[in-house]
Formats: sequence, C-alpha cells, structure tokens
Amino acid sequence: MKLVTFLLVAHWLCSLASSQATVELSPSTGNVSVCQGEVQKITCTVNGSQVVAWQYNEESLIYFDAVKTGEDNTTLFNFKLLCHNNVTLISTAVGNVSTLINGSTLECRNTIPDISSSIRQHINFTVKNTIPISYLHVDAVSSDTLLIIWAGADCIQSYDVLINGTNVNTTSGMSLLYNTGGAIGSIDVLVNSVDYYGRAVGNLSTQYQFNTHDFEVKAIVRNNTSIIIAIKDNYINHRPVPLSCELIVSNLTQSSSSMDCLSKRLFIFTNVTEGDVYNYTVTITNVIGSAVKNGSIEIPYSPVVVCPSEVPNSPSTMIPISSGGLHTVHDN
Repeated sequence: MKLVTFLLVAHWLCSLASSQATVELSPSTGNVSVCQGEVQKITCTVNGSQVVAWQYNEESLIYFDAVKTGEDNTTLFNFKLLCHNNVTLISTAVGNVSTLINGSTLECRNTIPDISSSIRQHINFTVKNTIPISYLHVDAVSSDTLLIIWAGADCIQSYDVLINGTNVNTTSGMSLLYNTGGAIGSIDVLVNSVDYYGRAVGNLSTQYQFNTHDFEVKAIVRNNTSIIIAIKDNYINHRPVPLSCELIVSNLTQSSSSMDCLSKRLFIFTNVTEGDVYNYTVTITNVIGSAVKNGSIEIPYSPVVVCPSEVPNSPSTMIPISSGGLHTVHDN
C-alpha cells in the first residue's frame, strides 16, 4: 500500500513539473522562410525541466541534460547546450541552409521520449530562391552627391556598388549616398547582387548625366506681329531634374520679374514693334548649377507695295519691294 501511494505521488509530481514547464523558440514557432546559403540559428529555452531535446523531421534526436552536455551534430545542424541550471536550459541549433531542409520540421521539447505530456515547439522551414535586384534609380541630391537606390531583391547577402567600373562600397542596405568629389559629367553606376554563397547572381546598371541642364531655345517672328519663343529639353534618360527656369525678353518682360518656364515651355509675345530688336535669356538651374542660353531677334518691317500706275512698264499687279513673314533665329 505504501509503495502504491509513493508511486502515485511521484507520478503526480512529475505531471506537475511537466505542466509547469515551458518551451520557447526563437525565431518564433511556426513557418519560417530562410534563404539558401545563409546561416540559420534557432534558440530553444526550456524552463522547469531537466531536459532539452531536438528532433528533426521525427528522425534525428539530440538531447542535453545534467549528464549529457556540450554539443552534438547531425548532417544539417550543429546543436549546443549554452546554459544549464536547476531552472533553465538553453540550447541552439545552427545550420547552413540548403534546399534539403525545404518543407522539413525542427522540434524542441522538454522530454527525451515523444510522449503526450511533452511540452514542445517546432519550426517548419521554407527555403526561398535567390532573386537579384530588379530596380535601380540614381538622383542628384546636391552639387557633389548622388543618391543610389535599388529594390526588388530577395535572399541577397550584400550589394557591390561600382562607379565607373570601380567598387566604391559593399553594403547590405538598399541605398547609398555617393560623393562625386566635385566631378561632373557622365557617371556609370552598377549595382551587383551577391548571394549567401558569395556569388554574383545579377546586376543592374545605368548612366547618369551629372551636369547642368541641357536644352535649346528657338525664337520665331510670326507675321511681323508677334514673337514665339520655344524651349526644348535635349532628351537624356537620367539627369538632375530642373529646380527653376526663368525667361527674360528685353522690353517685353521686366528684368526684376522674369517669367517662370519650369512647366511651360512655349511663349507668345504680341506687343512687339517693327524694326525693334529683342534680346532673350533663358536660365535653367538644377543642383549642379545654372545653364544659360541667350539670343536676339529682330522684327522686320511690313512689306511696302507700289501701285502699277506709279511704275512705268510695270505689270498690272502689285509689286512687293520687301518681304516679311516668318523669321527664325536660333540661340547663341
């Protein structure tokens, strides 16, 4: 009778200890996405028990207790017991991720045998493929600094940033501020994606024109009664955006109040005078500096005609002695 009572009490104490035990995993329990080639570390903390046990895919069993300490290995993971006392056991599982663990399960529990009273947590692995960057953007943020931004990558360990063929930075981030050192002109930018095996798996490149704004100005006289001024940007794919655009035409715009041409690039002036010369200046500014184009255009006099009766032996039609119409003057 005493033996039966002792066994019942012992079973009750074991059940009580098991019910008070806790098992925590980091990363958290559940589905975990991992990248090929990266080193994955899982930490298991067991409280209120004297055993910490790992089981991979219900096959390999690794455990630590007061007697079995240190570390142990399987084909895919290295297991270590980091901490052991009367209250807590902390163990880690570390492995290099490969496609072999895709869809597999790693479990940590507080008992060596897999029984119903075991407290357990588990992780399901999904191995992701390596994807290089798919987007690259370059912009000037000051007269000597470029902002380089890239995106679209997954499972990339680092990025090599090359300027004009020279590696200027290796980073795990997704952007870089690059100081040009005052240099201007054409700048070749290439960002290389490097996976967790250290291999280059893809890149994107672009050419950026680190210059003042490039444009043309055309001035046209229409019917001797108006001036048309057209501003045309020379197309360049990547360059600093204009911050301001100013147009001044002598005698038509006040020098202290130039016209804004940042969004409007075609202007018509009708208050012109025949015989007058009009000077124009266009200034477009970006972070690099200002580009200026100027020129002049003269309004010709209207045609003068003479009646046939005033000219001997003339045809019966009017004879123009000077011509007008459209006159085009390009900027200097």
